[in-house]
Amino acid sequence: MGELSDQRQGKDLSMPDIDKQLVAYLSREINSKKDFLDFKKENTNYATHGYHDYPATMIPQLPKLFIEAVEKFQKIENVYDPFSGSGTTLVEARLHGLNSVGVDLNPLAVLMGDVKTKVLDDCEVESVKCKLYNDILSEIKLFKIGKSELIYPTFKNIDYWFKDYVIIDLQIIKNQITKIQSKDIRNFFLLAFSATTRYVSNTRNNEFKMYRMAPNKLAKWHPDVIKKFFEFAERNIAYNKKCPKMTGNVKVIFGSSSSVPEIADNSFDLLITSPPYGDSKTTVAYGQFSRTSLQWLDLDIMRAESVPKLDSKLLGGRITFKELRRTGSTRLDQQLTEIAKVDMKRALEVSQFYQDLYETLKEIKRVMKPGSFQFWVTANRTVKGIRLTTDEIITELFATLDVQKIAEYNRHIPNKRMPSKNSPSNIKGNVVTTMNKENIVVYKTGVGSAEVRD
Repeated sequence: MGELSDQRQGKDLSMPDIDKQLVAYLSREINSKKDFLDFKKENTNYATHGYHDYPATMIPQLPKLFIEAVEKFQKIENVYDPFSGSGTTLVEARLHGLNSVGVDLNPLAVLMGDVKTKVLDDCEVESVKCKLYNDILSEIKLFKIGKSELIYPTFKNIDYWFKDYVIIDLQIIKNQITKIQSKDIRNFFLLAFSATTRYVSNTRNNEFKMYRMAPNKLAKWHPDVIKKFFEFAERNIAYNKKCPKMTGNVKVIFGSSSSVPEIADNSFDLLITSPPYGDSKTTVAYGQFSRTSLQWLDLDIMRAESVPKLDSKLLGGRITFKELRRTGSTRLDQQLTEIAKVDMKRALEVSQFYQDLYETLKEIKRVMKPGSFQFWVTANRTVKGIRLTTDEIITELFATLDVQKIAEYNRHIPNKRMPSKNSPSNIKGNVVTTMNKENIVVYKTGVGSAEVRD
């Protein structure tokens, strides 16, 4: 439950009326019951949200709350998510009839955002599905009697991560999916195929990083690839059938949110995002989580051989300087200094993450309309025993860009696909708490008046 100061509750007379009204409304909702923001008993897989697992996804109840809260006081036509990830914000925008744009450097996220924001015609999907299933089963029979040949993928370590028969079955499934003429339906089944590749691989399925199963478990691991693909496809078909109508245009951009020249200045009415909590190498390994999927998908925007380098392209993925630099955040400078006393290399990695994030903050300021609201769902992590207060760091960095915090709330993390503890020293039993609480920070972009609802 959020505990707000007088200023955060909107009692500061310097706050514009619309800010006071929004914060007062949010505070009433959040304080209406204990742990309101945890949404413990809520279904987080309604509409298309349950199509595919993804690390550290933002639960849909949050963007739903934010959109409906802002709409009470200010006209909204479009929503921006600079770290679109699994597409949660984009789906909620379309469910509310709003246009939306998302940006992500992970091709799997781009595919997810594209598929999850479309409601397909049930009859057409059923027709394609029946042919697809029959073609897969027929091709398997032909292959077993030597009347069909396969060209196998050759990405690195494929035999380490997949058993031989699994590789055969996956390739047969993919070959038949790629024959589907409709791009939207083809991508729909490719997303189910992506989920299948993760499940049937030799990785430990409860991990977001790539760890191979223990030898004794691997010896007993004999997944039914075809059955599992059909299960994922049927699950997603059921979600599609039940999904409410979606309206509004949507665009998912593959690229870095620190530079989106295709987006004009002052474009968006509302921002809702949950950025990475740290560099992928040491925090949430988006690239590792996506690797088996992306190598099998072999998408035009990222070929299979480039996939292992994905984490290095994300925030903080590549260190570009050898000394700590002063930033626009006093708290960040203090925390980096403390980390550097223990481990300079880690301090540089952390510094690079926030330097990259700051470049994105500058681009966000450019594309957001003056007077627009921003909702950031962040979490504070620990590095070398030093707590990095990301909510405060972003607030201080944003202040240098004339983007001001107007409220902050806290929620527990009951169901995100991420670890609550890790072992940075790799010594058995030596663990530290990582992230078990999120900070929801509300910002107001720049200055200026927005169109206010009557």
